[in-house]
Amino acid sequence: MRKEAMYLQKCSICKHENNLDSERCHNCGNVLIEKLDMRYEGADRRSQQRTQTIIDKIWRFFASVRNGMYILLLVLLITAIGTILPQRAYIPIGRTPQEFYESEYGVFGSLYLDLGFDQLYSSWWYMTLLGLLGASILIASIDRFFPLYRALKLQPVKRKKHFLIRQVYVRYKEISNQERLLKQIRGRGYRIRQNGEDYLAEKNRFARWGPYVNHIGLLLVLLAAFLRLFPYFYQDEFVWIRDGETAVVPDTDQSLFIKNEQFSVDTYENDDPKFEAAIEQEGRSIPKSFSTDIIVYKAEDHIAGETPDLDVLNQMTVSVNHPGKAAGFTIYQSGYQLNEFSSLTLRTENEEGVTADFKIDTENPQADYELDNGLQAKLVDYYPDYQLDGDKIITATKFPRNPGFVFDISEDNHTERLFIAIDEAVSKTGTNNYSVRAVDYDTHNVTGLSVKRDLTLPVFLLGGLIFMIGLIQGLYWQHRRIWLQRQADGSYLIAGHTNKHTSSFEREMDRIFDICDKGESS
Repeated sequence: MRKEAMYLQKCSICKHENNLDSERCHNCGNVLIEKLDMRYEGADRRSQQRTQTIIDKIWRFFASVRNGMYILLLVLLITAIGTILPQRAYIPIGRTPQEFYESEYGVFGSLYLDLGFDQLYSSWWYMTLLGLLGASILIASIDRFFPLYRALKLQPVKRKKHFLIRQVYVRYKEISNQERLLKQIRGRGYRIRQNGEDYLAEKNRFARWGPYVNHIGLLLVLLAAFLRLFPYFYQDEFVWIRDGETAVVPDTDQSLFIKNEQFSVDTYENDDPKFEAAIEQEGRSIPKSFSTDIIVYKAEDHIAGETPDLDVLNQMTVSVNHPGKAAGFTIYQSGYQLNEFSSLTLRTENEEGVTADFKIDTENPQADYELDNGLQAKLVDYYPDYQLDGDKIITATKFPRNPGFVFDISEDNHTERLFIAIDEAVSKTGTNNYSVRAVDYDTHNVTGLSVKRDLTLPVFLLGGLIFMIGLIQGLYWQHRRIWLQRQADGSYLIAGHTNKHTSSFEREMDRIFDICDKGESS
C-alpha cells in the first residue's frame, strides 16, 4: 500500500505545520480549518529537507522562488541601466567611445564608460547574473517538477477524510444513480478512475506543467544569450573599404576577405520641388540610395603575416535593405564616406628657395621623409579630421576628411615645427625659415559594410515559442479533480479541487449536480 503524500496544515495563528490528520494545532490548540495547499501535492521536495551539507544549502538557495525573484529584479535593474545611454555598438560611426561619451554626456558619460556600462550586455559580470538567473530557474523547476510529477502520477483514488474536507469544493450528497452522474462528469472531459465504491475524476493535468514549459523557454533564451559570447555563433563586424581595395573581416582568423569593386551613390535632384526644402535645410545633396559591388573571398590556410591565396566565394551587389550572403555571413550596406583624402602632396621650400615635394598617405603616413632640397620632415602628430576646440587641436573622427599634420622640418642644426593642413601652414616655433604648403591631393570613396552571423536567432525564436506555449497552457486550461467517497450512511462526500478559477469550477460542479437532480426527479 502506497503511503499517502505528506500534506501539512499550517496554523493560521502561530504558523506551526501540523500533520494532515490533526484537527487542532499541536502548538497553540487552534482549530485547523484552512484549505490545503495543493501546489505541489504534498510532495517531499529536496529544498525542504533539513540536511546541512553545502550542496543542500546551495540547492535550497537557488530553489527558493523568493531568491529567484531577487535575482530577476537585479537583472532587470542592471539591464535598465544599460539603456540609459547608447551602447558602444550604437555610437556614431567614426567617433571613439572616450570622445563620444565625454562630449555628449559630460562627467556622467565618462563615468558610464569607466564602469563598463557601454558594453554591459557582453560583460562577464552581466553574463554571471544571467547564469545565476538560469541556475535559479533550472533548480527551482527540478526541485518542484519531479516530485509533483510522481505525486500526480501515483495519486490514489481513496483519500482520507481530512484531505477531502479541506478542498475548495466540498458537498455531502445522496446519489441514487451513479451512472448518470459519472456520465455527466465524463461528458465534461474528465477521466474517471475507480477503487471500490470511490471515484476520482480528473482533467487537464497538462495545465500543471505550463510554468515548467515557460521555464524551458526562458532557459533557451538565456542559452542563446550565452552563445552570443562565442564568435562561431554570433559575429557583428564593421569594415570600411576604399574603392578598389580588399579588406579582411575582423575576428574570422583572416579567412574571409571582401573587395570593394565600386561604390555608387544616387542623390535626389537639387531642383526637384518635392525635396528642394529638405536639401536646402541640409545644405547638401540628400542620398536616395547607395550600393557597393563586392567580391567575397575565402582565404586558404596560411601562416600569419603571409599574403594568403584567395578563392572567390561570391560576387554581388549590396545596397540598403538588400543584403548579400556568403560563407554563412550576411553583408549589409551600412554607411559610406565620400571624397576622403587618400594622399596629400606637400611642397617644401628651404632658405635658398629650393623646393621639393613629398606625398603623405593619409591611411598610413610615414614617420620620416628625406627631401631632395636637403630638408628633413619628421611627423610628430597626425589629426585625420582636425578641428579646433578652443585653443586645442583635436580630431573629430578617425577618417581622413580634413587631415592635419604636425611636422618638424629641419636642416643642419635648425628645426621648425609646423602645423600643416589642406589650406594652411602655421609655425609653432615662431620662425619662418621654411615654407610648406599643400599643392595636390587625391580622394577616394569608402563603403561601410556590416558583416553579421547570428546562429542564436533560431534558439531565441524557439525559446520564445516554447514560452508562449507554456503561457497558453497554464492560462487557458485548469487542472480539475473530483473525488467521490462513499460514506457509512450510503451518502457521498464529494470534494473537488482546481488550481485556478475556483468560482468557475464551483459553477461547473453545481451544474453537473443540477442536471443529475432534474434527471432523477423526472
